[in-house]
Amino acid sequence: MKPTKSAPSDSSRGESLPPLWGRARHIIGWQGMTLSVPAEWNPGKVAGTRERGDVRIDDPDGARLEIRWETPKNEVNIEKTVDNFIESLAKDAKKSKRPFESRGDLNLVSKHKKGKNRLVSFGWTSDTTGAAPCGYGVAWSCEKCKRVVVAHLLGQNHEAPRRVERVAQEILQSLDCDGHGGWDTWAAFELQLDIPEEFPIGRSQMLVSKLDLEWVRPKPVGMYGWGRRAERIRVQRFPVANVLLEGKPLDEWADWNIAFKNKALSLARRDDETVEVNGHKCLVYRGPVRDPRARLSVMFFDLILRRHTPQTRVLVWQCEESNRIFAFETEMSTVNEHIPADVLASFDCH
Repeated sequence: MKPTKSAPSDSSRGESLPPLWGRARHIIGWQGMTLSVPAEWNPGKVAGTRERGDVRIDDPDGARLEIRWETPKNEVNIEKTVDNFIESLAKDAKKSKRPFESRGDLNLVSKHKKGKNRLVSFGWTSDTTGAAPCGYGVAWSCEKCKRVVVAHLLGQNHEAPRRVERVAQEILQSLDCDGHGGWDTWAAFELQLDIPEEFPIGRSQMLVSKLDLEWVRPKPVGMYGWGRRAERIRVQRFPVANVLLEGKPLDEWADWNIAFKNKALSLARRDDETVEVNGHKCLVYRGPVRDPRARLSVMFFDLILRRHTPQTRVLVWQCEESNRIFAFETEMSTVNEHIPADVLASFDCH
């Protein structure tokens, strides 16, 4: 089984981004797409896979930005793609009896700086009676990730089109679709970490009361996959830690909510292990799957193939600075036991 590459170093990790038009901003990262947006903007809808999907980013007043991507089998005419998109918007405006004017004289994103030869900027304006008075976007075909990307930023009723155009230029210039060294940055709701591309996301629950993300690498095909389980990386974040703990120690809360309530794993706390994340001392849990058939299958093939399958490990820590509790669960093969440390090196909990 080929091991996953270690994460590349990133000297900018943890540094604050400069303000965007006087407003604090942060990174949004999803399916290999990353961009810098105002701090109050976050994903409102996500769908699809790394090959084809979309993400809508909202601010407190509604939708602000949509990014769509797909991996076409044949070469795509980017200009025609943009023309079709603008035409669909024009038809919607006509049905609503609203004025509509497209703009093709834009240069929102530099082809040279972005390194995309096939890149088209576009824009449109309407009146203030609709949901959005204007919109500006960019589309390109990326030779590196083999995807066609279309990003579209919407203005709001109280915003002048010229200002929206400048904001769109700043935000879309920061959009990137290539990942880095075989790793993708995933970032939303003040959570940011790097995950290997080989681990597609399998669970994404983003609620006010809890954030739960899981990436799963399917088990290998063939003999090496016999008795194996899929490799997993799971991050849970619980807000308002002081309210959740109610004055109780973290180990008492974690024993019940992380270990006992886990129906898939038989976890036990390992007080003999010492792990720190961002200066926080972690509780360490390890254990096999609860299903006896799955457990016996792993033990049997480990014996026959003379291999070792590490138990699932869960790290739990409290971040006083952000007043949150984090649980970091990993299930890895022996050749990829370095991955959790690489992911945690990119993790910023406060």
